[in-house]
Amino acid sequence: MTRDLASRRNRAAALRQRRPEPRPRQEAPVTVEWRGEKYPGLPYADGAAWELLSALPRPDFVPNPRPGTDYPHRWFVPAGEVLRDGVPVGVADDRAPTVPLAVGLDLEYVRRLTQSPHLDPAARALLDRVRRSSPVGEGERMERPVTGGQAARLLETAAVPGGFCYRRRDVAHLRTPAARSVLGGETEPGERAVLALRWDAAAPGDFDAPVSPDYEGLTAIPSSERRGTPVLGTGFALSAAHLLPEHVTADLTDLPLPEGAELVACTGDGSESVLYVYNGRQWTPVDADHRLDLPGVEPGRPVPVRRVLREPARVVWKGVPGSLVDADEDWGLFRLARPGPDALSRTAAEPVRRGVYEKWVPRGELAHA
Repeated sequence: MTRDLASRRNRAAALRQRRPEPRPRQEAPVTVEWRGEKYPGLPYADGAAWELLSALPRPDFVPNPRPGTDYPHRWFVPAGEVLRDGVPVGVADDRAPTVPLAVGLDLEYVRRLTQSPHLDPAARALLDRVRRSSPVGEGERMERPVTGGQAARLLETAAVPGGFCYRRRDVAHLRTPAARSVLGGETEPGERAVLALRWDAAAPGDFDAPVSPDYEGLTAIPSSERRGTPVLGTGFALSAAHLLPEHVTADLTDLPLPEGAELVACTGDGSESVLYVYNGRQWTPVDADHRLDLPGVEPGRPVPVRRVLREPARVVWKGVPGSLVDADEDWGLFRLARPGPDALSRTAAEPVRRGVYEKWVPRGELAHA
């Protein structure tokens, strides 16, 4: 991981400036096909996902909040499932996950493989190939779900919370709280809105694939000692409907927050609202109409960052590798780099979010890795 945090932030800001402005949204729907039926549709997220429209109620469709629309119902699907004139709309997308062409090999077969934690070598090689077809690149827009409490802490520190995250383009179709529950499962059922942090990746080396054997310990942690959904070790999220590649920050450490990061809310009708944007060590409110109460945060006012992340030190405690993510004069917050049943038994570290385990320990007992 790059040591110079100022250089990392400058590079991330430069990538943000080079990012092309989003293309104007196509207001006139076009006819597309999804699961054998035709719908008026609109692309969004640079074509990574599509909004399907309907004049009549359909299973799973949600209300369309646009006033006076001819299509009062809508749903959101990944571009990989959509056809236009019989051709996949994402055929020219070189950043989408690619499934090799072979007899009996299709997207649904690969999705089923991603849901099995016990794979033979051939199946694991296939999933590794699919993952390598869509790596995290410099400037890639990333996303991770956050709870209200996590968001309130996030506004105090210029840091990306370490742990599981996703490429924005892979999860752009998940627009409602119910749909987004597959991304970690830390939200409560029936919530009016759920939150996400979005930022631009500064360097591919900041991320790992949560696959066996490197992160195999996470797959063996019992439900009583974890938060959120199980980790399968295939590199993909637990999902009955979609192919959702997962990523983790390298060694599960926090990352410096780049300029232009956003805190976003998603509601039950599929609406997205950017609540805050991070620039110049300050979170600036954006959507004045969407007031979401966060613990200790006054709605509608800029939030200055109180603490800026320093490079986490690699340390060892009781023979277990990890990082020092916070400290005072006498105590250090130790985070496991490779959680698993044995490491938890030796350290008694506790889960703070999906895949992340920490414990305050005397600083004198920590050794530099």
